[in-house]
Amino acid sequence: MGDIVAWVIATIVTIPLIGWYIIYITTVKISKNKSKSIRLASDWTTVLFMAAVYFIMVELWEKSFFWIILALFFFIAILFTWIHWKLSGDIETSKLFRGIWRFNFLLFFVVYLLLFSYGLLSRIFFS
Repeated sequence: MGDIVAWVIATIVTIPLIGWYIIYITTVKISKNKSKSIRLASDWTTVLFMAAVYFIMVELWEKSFFWIILALFFFIAILFTWIHWKLSGDIETSKLFRGIWRFNFLLFFVVYLLLFSYGLLSRIFFS
């Protein structure tokens, strides 16, 4: 039983699109609201995409780039906070956190797709 759970978790971390799709389908069935379901699935799987990017980078280059991922996350948070403060003069934390989190989802989703494609093509043509 433990092997099955470990396999499911490893698959979802390795292929976060499956996790995103599972969350999306579940929330659509419950809420009947597709746009809300997309946002919820994106919010819940941001960490999965971050983990997938980390593990793909480790696999491709055999180095840990965790500090770069963490630094990028905090740089985006600082930049968003500064822009939000400049535009509105006051910081609305819930709106700010939501924007930071969703931007990180988009960023890591794109990086995941790029690294996945690069890794796949490099293993096909250069191994």
